[in-house]
Amino acid sequence: MAGSANKMKPKPWTEVATHLVDVAMGRKPADLVIRNGRWVNVHSGEIIAGTDIAVAAGRFAYCGPNAGHAIGQGTKVVDAGGRYLVPGLCDAHMHVESGMVTVTEFCRAVIPHGTTSMFIDPHEIANVLGLPGVRLMHDEAVAMPINVHVQMPSCVPSAPGLEHAGAELTVADVAEAMTWENIIGLGEVMNFPGVAANNPVMSGEIAETVKAGKTVGGHYASRDLGLPFHGYVAGGAEDDHEGTRAEDAIARVRQGMKAMLRLGSAWYDVAAQIKAVTEGGVDPRNFILCTDDSHSGTLVHEGHMDRVVRHAIQQGLKPVTAIQMATLNTAQHFKLEREVGSIAPGRLADLLIVS
Repeated sequence: MAGSANKMKPKPWTEVATHLVDVAMGRKPADLVIRNGRWVNVHSGEIIAGTDIAVAAGRFAYCGPNAGHAIGQGTKVVDAGGRYLVPGLCDAHMHVESGMVTVTEFCRAVIPHGTTSMFIDPHEIANVLGLPGVRLMHDEAVAMPINVHVQMPSCVPSAPGLEHAGAELTVADVAEAMTWENIIGLGEVMNFPGVAANNPVMSGEIAETVKAGKTVGGHYASRDLGLPFHGYVAGGAEDDHEGTRAEDAIARVRQGMKAMLRLGSAWYDVAAQIKAVTEGGVDPRNFILCTDDSHSGTLVHEGHMDRVVRHAIQQGLKPVTAIQMATLNTAQHFKLEREVGSIAPGRLADLLIVS
């Protein structure tokens, strides 16, 4: 299943770079040209009217004022009619199981809302089935038509001594998962007291992730910003979505973490924390929007990352900044900025045309 899906997905940039150059130079025709759009440029923070986009081999080849040179006999031409050209939206932290559906059905629900990349932590299925359950969800994710990257769950069981989990994950399990093609990093490290106490399982899992060059997800569910917080940060977590106050977001960003702001079915943490940017003037580059947990009813009736972006704008955030927090900032955090998160040459052609 995954193999057949990969045939449908764009080839790596290294395999098509010369073709992209030829299209950009007009030596070969593009597969698709979108004309007369307003380019939401998340790199510069501009909205650039009168922009054409040329796509070849599933990637952006040219972004500029006139892609006429890239139009050939077989090129599909779409007139954007002055609409906005927005990068596909990214959900930086979420659990598919919270939607009570499979990865396939979750994607079916969110694609119409403009989500093209998801970073999922399957710790619920891991609590039941262990490493085979993670592998099952990993393989289904690989087969999706959008980018579904998987974080290896870090805390299984999630509450040792307080539950009868179906499995237990070890440092060796994490090391093995880091070799899988679609593992993007370590899922939220919920045992924050263990990290601060140098628990060997927690420190070992984090070390294996860092050795693999991947991202360590955080989960510091405490209002205490004293020594336990500093010990947790020193332990290697690179982001955190558990903040609820502006001071939580500021503390995380000051320590070099990414502050992930949630709006899901049960979490409403954007409004309070976004004030760090809108009122406190903190640099927004290290702020990321996510959902964490979204029930299927929320997805169908209210939306997904489009809902989060709209909400952030309603709190006074500049629209381009809100989009950056749901695209480029996420891509950079997971070391994928050459693949997703922006409309720019070489990136995957994940693009929304919106009014």
